[in-house]
Amino acid sequence: MAKVEELTPQQLSIIDLKPRGRVYPSPISWRDQFLYQLIVDRFSDDNENQRELFDPANPLKFQVKDKAAWMTAGTKFVGGTLKGIRSKLNYLQRLGVTTLWINPPWRQHSQLETYHGDRIQDFLDIDSHFGSRQDLRDLIDAAHDRRMYVILDVIYDHADNWFYRDDVIAALARVYQYWIAVSDCDGFCIDSLKHVSLEDSRKFCTAISEYTQSIGKDNFLLAGEMTSGSMAGADIDIIGRNLSAVLDNVQAPNELTALAKGLVDPKQFFDLYSDNLAGEYRQIGIYHVSVLDDERMPFRSNKQRFAAYSNVPNLYEQVAHAVGVQLTMPGIPAIYYGTEQAFDGNEGYHDYSIEGEGFAEDRYIKEAMFGGAFGAFQTANCHFFDIEHPTYLRIAAIARIRNRQDKIGKALRRGHHYLRQISFCNYPFSIPPQGELVAWSQVLFDTEVLMVLNSNGLENRGAEVTVDTYIHPQDSEMTFLYKSDWSNADLRNSRQNQTVAVQHHDDGRATVRIDLPASGMAILA
Repeated sequence: MAKVEELTPQQLSIIDLKPRGRVYPSPISWRDQFLYQLIVDRFSDDNENQRELFDPANPLKFQVKDKAAWMTAGTKFVGGTLKGIRSKLNYLQRLGVTTLWINPPWRQHSQLETYHGDRIQDFLDIDSHFGSRQDLRDLIDAAHDRRMYVILDVIYDHADNWFYRDDVIAALARVYQYWIAVSDCDGFCIDSLKHVSLEDSRKFCTAISEYTQSIGKDNFLLAGEMTSGSMAGADIDIIGRNLSAVLDNVQAPNELTALAKGLVDPKQFFDLYSDNLAGEYRQIGIYHVSVLDDERMPFRSNKQRFAAYSNVPNLYEQVAHAVGVQLTMPGIPAIYYGTEQAFDGNEGYHDYSIEGEGFAEDRYIKEAMFGGAFGAFQTANCHFFDIEHPTYLRIAAIARIRNRQDKIGKALRRGHHYLRQISFCNYPFSIPPQGELVAWSQVLFDTEVLMVLNSNGLENRGAEVTVDTYIHPQDSEMTFLYKSDWSNADLRNSRQNQTVAVQHHDDGRATVRIDLPASGMAILA
């Protein structure tokens, strides 16, 4: 582990930009990564062994008796730390995560901004609530030892107040170059781009890119929020601002949610990948970060996680398979912490008889994974790091396929997407309507990986599903790599002996027969 200085630099002009210790190289392609967004204060305090694990079968066991105290706790520092994150790297790696995406750990103005991260008091210091600059470096070194990457949120907003009469963008670039030197982080997610001009964004991103290439990080990630309103303007956001990629968090998260819950025609989601400028950017996969939930949720009128207000019988599978879509479509998939435990944070937890006006409603989508005073599901003093949770197990099983280094893994990460026609109840083959099986393939040269999702949350569904005729000749079979109703043991170690025959029809079409339970999913190759 590299040792870094304890003292905070007092002037920008004297900060040392020489890397501390090793410089970990960038990934070849960020579309090979699986991102996990977390909030330092809400993730882990490394004291979970002092608390019991939450039991989904007995949710009332840890429910708080004083809701007012629980609500108030959500507006304050809860206790998560950088050391806590480091203690959970095994949990994250078992889930299949390859990159941690961490909100700004810089010193905050007040408790109320701990989960916003947009009121920076000192851009050159770590907030003492989270730990020290050495803790940040130790976390990133430990992640690199596991071949994992770490990207940090960076903030433009309110920098003028801190740098006064300096050239703010040049000063900010120097500050974040310093943090790269100190921490050895692998990328930045740049917040509040819409408040910054194209010229200033170019200036900042160019300064960061030139520095990182000079020290050997040739593919340092610079991702930003979309400012154009849709992927159709992504060329402006990416090229005009010198970004690597944009967060696809304008329209896509709501369309993905609606698809996974069977609320719309599937075509409505898959049209995002159709043959137009926006679709081409998504198809390429390297320019957009796929989002389901995140800490701000600008795409939702009400702040609520995917699992909020749901009563489908297979909710845990449904949540996993929303992520499963992300993991098996072009793009850089990113999930929000707690999704793998089916967190259901939403504004409905707010009690107006306790707090008469709406205030900090987004606290409810920022639950503490480690418990403390502001645990998920209106609990306290229990933790949620459950590696046996049905959602965790299924996301891990799908991620394991995506992360494979063979042709199958590469097809999922880098292949071309095709929406497949199906036939059910002897109807003609077509793109499926709402509430039926949905099927799509990722194809890379001579390898096809087929995904089938039951978008119906209440009923079983079955259908004949179209596959590539040339890749699957007469008398061939496809092997199930994942099936959501497998046992826990099979989910951890995918069966190798469950196959389905490929049928060839007189019209030249090739198909496989797939049957799935409500909210079920299968992956075949």
